[in-house]
Amino acid sequence: MWRKRAGWILIIVSTLLWIVPFISPFLPVSTAIKAAVGGAAVVLAEVLFWLGAVIIGKDVVEKYRKSLFRWGKRDKSDQP
Repeated sequence: MWRKRAGWILIIVSTLLWIVPFISPFLPVSTAIKAAVGGAAVVLAEVLFWLGAVIIGKDVVEKYRKSLFRWGKRDKSDQP
């Protein structure tokens, strides 16, 4: 139970980290630091997402992927 909770927390934190690159241009620091902070946030967000996905497990990730990519596929019964 705690593993799934930890995995979901990592995924949520990784999603929140995607806000940082959009905020970093407005920080009162040099351009190099802004770029470093934004880049590090993106890399850390990706690492945390995939770490959370590994912790949650393959079955949950597969269910998420199917629900995410289902919107582009049409059901054959819907066709005329």
